[in-house]
Amino acid sequence: MKRDIVIERVLPHPVDQVWRALTDAAVLGQWFMENDFEPTLGRPFTFRMKPQRGWDGVTHCEVFDLQPRRTVAFSYRGEATGEKVIACAGVKSDAVKSAGKGVFARLNTTLRFTLDAQPGAGHTRLRLEHRGFEGLTLVVVSFVMGFGWKRRVLERLAALLAHQSAANVS
Repeated sequence: MKRDIVIERVLPHPVDQVWRALTDAAVLGQWFMENDFEPTLGRPFTFRMKPQRGWDGVTHCEVFDLQPRRTVAFSYRGEATGEKVIACAGVKSDAVKSAGKGVFARLNTTLRFTLDAQPGAGHTRLRLEHRGFEGLTLVVVSFVMGFGWKRRVLERLAALLAHQSAANVS
């Protein structure tokens, strides 16, 4: 079994603004996770957040593709128990939570963001590809992560970009 997450959004913001949100460590930390990212090919870095049940809060990465204003891609690796996935899914069942404690997942995936300027007034097509979920456990994890990308992370990015645009107009 194998599954990839692919999400596209058209953002009403210019490529330069979206690119900065993806590659400036301080801005990236505002909508995604704290990080020590630098847009340098081959550079390892980490994303960090408060540890959660079943996860130490660290994602290990390394930039493997970088085309300014177009593409940034990196490995995306971490380890977590099923408790993390169940918590993210908002499952309340004690039986399911108990079963999740015995599940361990090692994530060894890639994350790619691709930008395309759209015709019109400064719109950008953002394509997110989170690839490499193999095996039953990781396919299940991919569904939860896909939900998180769509309903949480990309919404925070859109809100940040809107706030930046509003601040620049004022």
